[in-house]
Amino acid sequence: MREYVTPRRQAPRLLLPPRRAVAMLLLALVVAYAIGWPLLAPAGWAGTDYLRAGLAPGWPHLMGTDSLGHDTSVRVAQALQVSLAVAAGSALAAAGIGVVVGAAACAGGARVDALLMRLTDAVAAVPHLLATVVVVALFRGSITALVVALALTHWPPVARIVRAETQKVMASGYVAASRVAGFSPARLVRHHVLPAVAGQAGLAVVVMLPHAVWHESTLSFLGIGLPPEEASLGTLIALSREDLLLGRWWALAFPSAALIVVTGAMALLAPAGRRGPRGRSPLPRYRYDDDEVLTQALRVDGLTVQLPSPDGRPRSVLADVTLAVHAGGVLALVGESGAGKSTLADACCGLLPPGAQVRGRVVLPGTVGHVPQSAATAFTPTRHVRGQLAEALAVADRGPDARRSVADLCLEVGLDPALADRYPHQLSGGQLRRAAIAVALAITPAVLVADEPTAGLDAGPALAILRLLRRLAAERGIGVVVITHDLAALTVADTADEVAVLRAGRLCELGAASRVLVDPESPYTRELLAAALHSESTAAVDPAVDQATDPAANLGATVGSSSS
Repeated sequence: MREYVTPRRQAPRLLLPPRRAVAMLLLALVVAYAIGWPLLAPAGWAGTDYLRAGLAPGWPHLMGTDSLGHDTSVRVAQALQVSLAVAAGSALAAAGIGVVVGAAACAGGARVDALLMRLTDAVAAVPHLLATVVVVALFRGSITALVVALALTHWPPVARIVRAETQKVMASGYVAASRVAGFSPARLVRHHVLPAVAGQAGLAVVVMLPHAVWHESTLSFLGIGLPPEEASLGTLIALSREDLLLGRWWALAFPSAALIVVTGAMALLAPAGRRGPRGRSPLPRYRYDDDEVLTQALRVDGLTVQLPSPDGRPRSVLADVTLAVHAGGVLALVGESGAGKSTLADACCGLLPPGAQVRGRVVLPGTVGHVPQSAATAFTPTRHVRGQLAEALAVADRGPDARRSVADLCLEVGLDPALADRYPHQLSGGQLRRAAIAVALAITPAVLVADEPTAGLDAGPALAILRLLRRLAAERGIGVVVITHDLAALTVADTADEVAVLRAGRLCELGAASRVLVDPESPYTRELLAAALHSESTAAVDPAVDQATDPAANLGATVGSSSS
């Protein structure tokens, strides 16, 4: 008999923090008052009437009247309309400039980044109020000039924030995959960077609104902003000086209170606190070298890679690696963590980080498709999978596969096309792997490099992914490089034609899978197989393998030379 337990009802969660809920309520009331009260107030209250000039707060003029007989409540509402419009316009314009400058600085390369950041520093070094005074003084009384002046002096903080966020996006796996697929910098910015920084841009607008309100009020108070007959919070406060001498305190109190409420509410909307572009690969452009490579999908000759370390000295990651992948074949690249497998994949895809020292060559007869180690990073998390697959197809709109659809790609990798309408986080691990493979196939690659395609998957889905790669190699005639440490899955699936074993950056064994996975020559490979096939035991790879029989046991400081 099965029993069902009714879950305890939980208290409903607040959609907004109390602080922001109060701020939004205050702003809503202020905007409603600014727009609605001038329309609802009795006719004539906004006009001049000397018979009611200087009336103290009371009925019916709850905020009193000024020296010209204007009802103060109506004048404050009109002033709020102007001040809020100027602040919103300048904040949006400043945010737009900052987003463009910040995104262009990160996506445009080192020189563009240095130029735009020096420009940002120069603008930020000038006091905002002083720069605004200079601009507004040339066009006194112009609301447009006021908006432009505020925007031109408030964009540098936005540019810095957007640049920092853009650097994170550009260093992500899905951007790296897009670069390999042939995305242009403009397309990267449009489809990956801008959606990622939209939230930061909105936050910047909220943060700048109170600053813009105060700047407009200050300029109008000084007499160089809006003219006195144009109601704004600054002009009302400036005109109240004469009323104060006559004891009419309400002329200053109510406009000042409105200014404080607006800026306080806007400040409460902002969060209370908040807790390098990838360069071009140092490898030369891929090219044909001789007649032999025409039968190979990928060829690596004497590849040596050194990466910068925290102490400033280069750290050897790969040393004199030579291997080849034939069209229609599958090469499994195995080894322990840190053996250099992913670095070799990055070198083949042109994704080595800036500062890498490289010798040797990577020869490709065509394009390369890259399946990153984490399938989730292959996709922008804020967009549906279908749109990203369609973009990959649009970039690769060439050759006999130019008319392929998203559904065709999904079916080719065994993914239900209906799943493409979901967000990446709504797919399972195996489904995401298939979608990532579909993105790589969209560019019609000559070789497909899959970095740890079975990581995080159960035995069944892992075998299915390996067999999918085997089928794609046979049907499409492409070379496939599978980087994995899962020797057990390779042995069971029987999907690899050749196996290359890396240890400490050196190639210690390379041969047919039927031999390497059954009767390896290297003691290190035998230890790897023992650990993989008998994981229930305490067997582990002995780090002290006999160097006389395994020359890859120690990668010394000296890196072997190779042809350039």
